[in-house]
This record gives sequence, C-alpha cells and structure tokens, in this order.
Amino acid sequence: MFIQSSSLCNLPTELLENIVISIDASILPLLQSCKQINNILAFQKNTHLYSRIFRYRFDSTASARRLGARTHHSRHLAHQLAWYSSALKCIRRGDIHDNGVLDAFWASFALMSENDGKNRTLLEAAGLPQFVDDFVRTRLYEDNANGWPNESPINCLALWLLWFTSTEERLKAETTARRNEIIRLVLPFVIIPFRYPSAHAPHNHFTMPLTDNSNGHLRQSIIPAHGAFPLYRAGVAHTTHFYDRTDFEIGIPLASTAAKLIFFSRRQVTPIGIPTHLPLTRQHAIQLGFGDQIGPTQEDVHELNQHKVVKHAPLTIWEYDPATPPPSSHFDDDWYRLTDCNNPMEKSSLKNTHYTYGSATGLWQGRFLVPTENAFASILQHVQMPEEFTEQQLSLNAYPLFMRLREYHCVDPQVPVPTGGANDGFDDGISDAWLPKGVQVHEDLVSKLRIQHHDCTYTYEAYRPGLPNSHDEATCRGCEYRGTCNIVYREHDDQILGERSTQGDESDADGEDDGSFIQDASSQYDSVIDDVFRQKDDDAMDEDTDTFASDDDNDNDEEEYCIERKCNGVLDIALVGETDFKHGQAWNHYKFYGRVREWDGLVALVRIPAHQHPHPTHGLGVWVFSGYIVGGHNFVGTWRALGDVDPVAPTLESSFAMTRREEGS
Repeated sequence: MFIQSSSLCNLPTELLENIVISIDASILPLLQSCKQINNILAFQKNTHLYSRIFRYRFDSTASARRLGARTHHSRHLAHQLAWYSSALKCIRRGDIHDNGVLDAFWASFALMSENDGKNRTLLEAAGLPQFVDDFVRTRLYEDNANGWPNESPINCLALWLLWFTSTEERLKAETTARRNEIIRLVLPFVIIPFRYPSAHAPHNHFTMPLTDNSNGHLRQSIIPAHGAFPLYRAGVAHTTHFYDRTDFEIGIPLASTAAKLIFFSRRQVTPIGIPTHLPLTRQHAIQLGFGDQIGPTQEDVHELNQHKVVKHAPLTIWEYDPATPPPSSHFDDDWYRLTDCNNPMEKSSLKNTHYTYGSATGLWQGRFLVPTENAFASILQHVQMPEEFTEQQLSLNAYPLFMRLREYHCVDPQVPVPTGGANDGFDDGISDAWLPKGVQVHEDLVSKLRIQHHDCTYTYEAYRPGLPNSHDEATCRGCEYRGTCNIVYREHDDQILGERSTQGDESDADGEDDGSFIQDASSQYDSVIDDVFRQKDDDAMDEDTDTFASDDDNDNDEEEYCIERKCNGVLDIALVGETDFKHGQAWNHYKFYGRVREWDGLVALVRIPAHQHPHPTHGLGVWVFSGYIVGGHNFVGTWRALGDVDPVAPTLESSFAMTRREEGS
C-alpha cells in the first residue's frame, strides 16, 4: 500500500527534535504517524534526541562532576532517561506492592542525590512523597526477624526517600497520630546500634582498610538475641547499569542514619514546653540569686524551639546561582561514601572526598536520646521485639546538645598522632576518639594545635577556608616521592562500558502493512519515556546547556575519568571545641576533642565535662560521639558511654542528631 509522506518528513532532523522537545503531550502519536519520522526519532535510532530530553527534564551536573564527562555521551544519557522514566511510571501507578518498586526506589534515590531542582519536581509530580509514606507505614515490617524490621535494601531506600521528601509543611500537616506512627515504626533503627549499623565500618577502627587485621579475620562476639557484634557491612552493595558504567556498585545506604533524621525531624515539630517556674532570662536568674547555678531559663528553652535539630533537604529550584556550587554538591561526600566504602577490606577511592574540609567547623545544636540502663539491657537480652516498643516503654529521654568546633590539619612533614587502643588492628581507641590515652591537647594563639603524648608533641594547624596552609613542596615527603606537587588520579576501568546503540535497518517497502508498522514503532520506542512528556510544570524547564561532552556519534569509550589536584600535604584532621558560655550555663559546660577517619569521613568526638559537678546527674559523664555529616549540614550518629569496655562487647549507646547554626542566629 502506498504511504504518502507528510510535510514533516521534509523538515531537518534538528527541527524535528526541537518539536519533540517542546511538546507537552504524548510523543507516541508522532512516532506512529509516519515510518520515516519514526526512523528519524525512534529511541533506538536517535540517542542524541533522548539525551537532549534527559537534560531538558532531569538534572545532569552531578553525574559529570562525580563520574566524569563520559556520562554525558548521548547513549548513556538515553539509557539513564529510560531507567528514570520507568521509575516515575512505577511510582505514578501508586502500587506499593508492584514488582518494580525496588528498582524504582534505587532510581529515585539516585535522582534525589543528583537533585538540583528538576529531579525533585518530577518525583513530587509523580507522587513519590505519598508513595513512600504508604510503603513505610504498610511494608516496613515485612519479612521481619522476631518482630524486628530488616535492614533490607528496599527498607533502607524507603527510609532515605521518606527523609528526602520530608518538609516542614508536610510534617506539620500530619496528624499527631500519624506522626507518632512513623516515629514508632522507625524507632528500632534509631536506638539499637548493636542490631542496625550506624557506620560503613565499625567505629572501633581508624586505620583502614582492614586487610592487615589478623589476615582479614575480624573479631566478633555473638549477642545471643541479636547476632554478631560489631557489625561489618562487607559486600553490601547493589550492582547496576548507571550512565556509562555497566556494573556500577552503589552501597546500601544506612537505614539507621535515615531513621534518625526522620525521628528527630518529627519530634522537633512539637515545641518543648516551657516550665513557668524557670527564670525568664539569665539576667533574671542573677537577680533571683541563681547566677552561679547551671540550669536553663525560659529564654534558653525558647532558643531550643527556635532552632532545628535537623534541617530538611532544601527545596531547590533549577535557577540557582551559577556562581555558587550546585545544590547536589552538598551530597557529594554522602554519594562517594556509598560508592567507595562498601568493603572495609578495600581502600576507598583517593579520587573522591568523603569529608569536605571545614565541614565540622562552627556552632552545632541538636539533641541526643538516653535510654535507661535497664531498658537498654532488656533490649539486649530479648530475641523478640516487645509489642509495646515505644519511647515511653523504654523510658527514653532527650537532652539538648551544643558544641562549637574548630578544625586542625596535620600537614606534611609533620607526623600525625598515632591511634590509641590496643594497637592490635582491631581496637584503635574509639573511647578516646582514636587518640592515645592520656594525651594533652593544647591550642595556642598562633592557630596551632599541639597534642602531647608521652615525650612527643604532634603539631596541627588551623584550617582557614580559602587560605593556603603551610604545605611546602620542598619539604613535603609526598611531593618529594612523586617529584611534583601535582597529583593525578586516574580511573582504571578495564570493562567494556556498553555497545553503541545499533542502527536499525531501514526499509522502503511501501507495501508494508500499516498495523505491523505501528506495532513495530511502538516497540522500538520505550513507552515509559513518554510519561516524561506528560509532566506539565508551572514554569518551563530550559534545556541544560552546561554539558560536558559532545553528543555526536564519535563518543570515545576509552576516555578515562581523571582528576588533577595540587598536593596540600594534609595527613590527618583533628577537631577541638567546647560549649559556648551561654549554652554551658544552661545545659552544662563541656570540652570536645576528636578526629576524622579518612576512609569514609566518620567523625569521632570525646565530650568531657569542663568542670567537676558536685552532684553528677545522668548524662554528665565522659562520652564519645561518632557519626557522619549528612548533606553538608546535619551531624548524625551514635554516642556511647565510656569505660573499660571491650570493643567486641556492646555498651550503653544511643542516637544523636545536630545541625549547624548560622553565626548570629
């Protein structure tokens, strides 16, 4: 049968592509209208078009920044478009029991980690907030072990997506009953660190990887009710086709970290009640004769309510200031931890950062949870999760937490302070924030930190944003070894990263049956991508022109991801701090010291009461806090009471969360 050509067939390919980019309706009718048009625009035959669609609808700066310009080759963006579009379609169906939910959660997690505004808009329009909320309320306890929820990949992703989609407005709109339901559901992940890991490798280790530790055989004890301890996550990763990587490993995100963010964000919705018997202000307390006493005033409690325990992921828009780092860059350290730190027996990538210099500097405010020792011991001994597992049943109390931290770097040729502990490759001294016992820490007036241990003094210098440190190429041992100050990190990827999209054979048989042609056209075009065109936004999303690679057909798969840096000589990071006087008068005075684990950016801090208290109360002991800085502004992890505790045995431990405050706020 003779098929008459449409006038559209005479348009240049670029104009046809522009028509496709600009339409807000289904593209399928256009692809099915004419064989020639289908031959030009079908998914398998025009990856350039679908890479343009990807940049038009999705954020694309994070992938090139994290994985290299090769990710922006046309066929790789086209592949990613198909994966992300399939996830959006699954979410839009609203069936939390769909077989594709896990894959949709992985795609959504990647989208949120790359979000600069567009990704979140699409996920919100698809209904992700309600979808993941329904999932957590309905399916979080599926396949539980003796009532305890599993740290399965789908649960971990669901909790992270619930956190990513949380906003102040949504949480305030929740009824008290529904808010308490979520808190109850996530509570086991929040307060049981001997069952749900809070770090990518146990915090008793500082020197990583662990290949030299007893030939890789890790010491663990068995808690009869809960299993092995400490908790190692070797091999806990998901392998997928991600942009140009056909076997890319993404670690399973920590459920406990997301659960803590969810818990504290919902608890902070309800303000703390202000006891009327308290003095109004500190000046009022002095007038009443209580000036020397430690304790809060009504003004101090108002301050707790005024500032958040955790900050939500920002509702970014795509018109952010190009002179500032894109919003997704705040999650680079978190992303690199997931892709680099999946096995404690392996080195993490030197190409990537897991802790950004200066991340811990500044004033932090938050809360920590304290169960009674009896409640903690009861959980430790019970195989079955109690039916009434609530904050009230556990006698769980929350206390304010303030600290002002400063960051110091050990710069070559200085030598870092050694680790503490038993020096056996297993116990690196977490009880002293990985420092030797008995160290003395001194800050001087010229921005130096001196750590004294026995007869040795280890010198660290203050980190000053935007200013160079004391690194000297002539004295740096690393520069001397390399023969240059330049450090080049290359990606050695010997795997084939996928075949080019094949061009289908063209047929000029005018007598082809129309029905067969339409069916063939539909099968060549993955219909899930069509859903992207049905998203009608209030504001047009301009195509991202800040691309990092050509979309032509000469993509070079041999191109390596290469990072060049100037050596800065930093060998170790130490932190020191205290509570500000104002906050100390309200909530007790403390001093802090610690360091940062290079392998994954885990921060450990010892908190010491600054003054001996005549009547010690619960929570005034020497504790260590360890956790990650998430999204650049939340510090989340666990605290543990100190003492002569074998790292193989659990001790009293629970959760904390903090956020950095702007100076003067």
